[in-house]
Amino acid sequence: MDDLLAEWDTPDRKDPSGYGYDWWIYEDKLAQVGIQSGEVVTAVAFVGGVEDVPVHIGQTYQEISQNHDLPRTVRIENVGNYTFELTERDLYERPLLPIDKDWTAQLYFDVMTEKLSAIRLVRNDILLKLQPYKVLYRGKLPIKENLDGSNWKKIETGMEKQILLMTNHLRSRYNLKALESHEEAATVAFLHSKDMNDNNYFSHYSPSGDGLKERLGDISYVQAGENIAAQYIDATAAVHGWLNSEDHREALLDPSYTHIGIGVHRRYYTQNFLSIP
Repeated sequence: MDDLLAEWDTPDRKDPSGYGYDWWIYEDKLAQVGIQSGEVVTAVAFVGGVEDVPVHIGQTYQEISQNHDLPRTVRIENVGNYTFELTERDLYERPLLPIDKDWTAQLYFDVMTEKLSAIRLVRNDILLKLQPYKVLYRGKLPIKENLDGSNWKKIETGMEKQILLMTNHLRSRYNLKALESHEEAATVAFLHSKDMNDNNYFSHYSPSGDGLKERLGDISYVQAGENIAAQYIDATAAVHGWLNSEDHREALLDPSYTHIGIGVHRRYYTQNFLSIP
């Protein structure tokens, strides 16, 4: 994996992840690489594949599962005694593919098409930090990063940009026009994510009863929609959660939408879609 740094150009930008590594974002390649202490510790690809992972984007679930073991439990032994336990839904939507004693691939499937949509290759010690599945263990789990407000703001801004890139890539798969970023709608989206986090709820409606129409206020539009998500480990996980939910997918791929406002606060994610003539 470290050879990748020598082969690829300078990234378009670097986004902090909140897990001890920085994302190097390559927009043209539709990929992001996690760098910690000068080493590659994870990588995500939305087209093609990832070095050392024997599958590629677009392969069917049937083809991959026939040729590779996608286990229900995955033991991580080189950094302690840990076992990830996957649910039936996990196995179908985002199974793990062990690569070697140090690395594991997380496979994100589009359950509607039953094709591989994205690949995350991750070093096992980082996988334990992410904890994307139920984990059985002896001893202690890795200590999570202690982040202050300024750290979070940089992470949130990075995830908002990543979500925009992924959303437009998914739309391009269906020959749909890319959505333009809408600053006012993004502010509305951020404030809703923040409100959900601060007031410990998860809904399109605030405790006061206000919905998307009230939040958008004087913003001019013909049609509007909203996706929300919570407690996903990062932008990649949140977007693929939306992709595999029928109603959220409909909004992601609605051809009538022209603009989008994206707001992330902590682990709450909001997309506001607009049709503007």
